[in-house]
Amino acid sequence: MSNGYEDHMGGDEGKDIKTNLIVNYLPQSMTQDELRSLFSSIGEVESAKLIRDKVAGHSLGYGFVNYLNPSDADRAISTLNGLRLQSKTIKVSYARPSSDTIKDANLYISGLPKSMTQKDVEDMFSRYGRIINSRVLVDQARRPWPSPA
Repeated sequence: MSNGYEDHMGGDEGKDIKTNLIVNYLPQSMTQDELRSLFSSIGEVESAKLIRDKVAGHSLGYGFVNYLNPSDADRAISTLNGLRLQSKTIKVSYARPSSDTIKDANLYISGLPKSMTQKDVEDMFSRYGRIINSRVLVDQARRPWPSPA
């Protein structure tokens, strides 16, 4: 089953992956044109593809953007990664081709103590293999922040 990456890359093995980005946590309402427009503000976009469910047609919340220039891709990561769009915070990073070595490599953990930090999680799991990326999600609605006066 395709994850959308192969379709977007068009099978061109020689393509410089330092121009191809994956964008995660996109708002459900975002269109492909809006995705292209957002990333075009950084540099010249060769292609932008919002990944949709093949049957229902709704957005799966991620997409791919391919720049002509690697420096634009790098700038897009530093500029747009962490950008808040509607109720989502997008994640922008270099896309990697799908392979057996990274298949089923994502690990999701729930029920962590509220006191556990990003470093604690990485220290706990690093002995099992190299951690490429990790993130501890916090439920903002449950945070005991003082209410504004």
